[in-house]
Amino acid sequence: MSSHNTPASKPAAQTLDQRFTRRPRRSLLLGWAMLAGLGWLGYLPFVWGAVPGVHGLAWVYSKLFAIALLTLLAVIVLGIVGSLALCLLLLLSFNLNWRQSARQGVAKVVWLLITGIFLLVTLLPALIVGYAPQANQPIASWGITYRTVYVAFPLDDNYGELMLLRCRSLGLCRQVYRSSTDIISAGEATLAFDADTNQMGLKLEGQWVYVRSPDAELCSQPPQLTNGNDSCSFVPNE
Repeated sequence: MSSHNTPASKPAAQTLDQRFTRRPRRSLLLGWAMLAGLGWLGYLPFVWGAVPGVHGLAWVYSKLFAIALLTLLAVIVLGIVGSLALCLLLLLSFNLNWRQSARQGVAKVVWLLITGIFLLVTLLPALIVGYAPQANQPIASWGITYRTVYVAFPLDDNYGELMLLRCRSLGLCRQVYRSSTDIISAGEATLAFDADTNQMGLKLEGQWVYVRSPDAELCSQPPQLTNGNDSCSFVPNE
């Protein structure tokens, strides 16, 4: 009786195995698509100031820089080693005894290269621009938190840009000011709020460059064009 059941059970077992192998692949593909979408459609446009974004998500994604750099190095090494391996496997394929093994080896090498490239493309935005939060100024009466963030090319971050973000309570932020600066000036930039005038201001490179009230932007100019007389008028409470 058991001999009659064995052939019938094999197709069912194979189908079950295929289902279990397909699910991880679908999950990995879905995870890759979500991470790629977060980087290319969310993080990068937000850091460039084109669209609103979530400050916390941008900060977390920027922390993938180390993984992205290691992935880049791994892809370079895989490209060199993989090219040599492919040449060797192609030569072995001319031998009938090694042909099948060589084809399997070529498939594995190509799969590794494609996987590495896909992962690199997914993490590439973290290599293009970094996201380093600096100062923040919560204003309870406005229901707003202002944040300064220094954005620059991570491998050479001496010079970049300072973003001023206007963030709601749920963490959704949009850029309201942006200026070219250096990493030292970005770290020294300060935010202040004057309760008497109900105004907030941003001080960059020793000058007030941005001032606004709850309803309107009162002054906005880059520090390179300001001096002691032309800077924005703002005197915060001491």
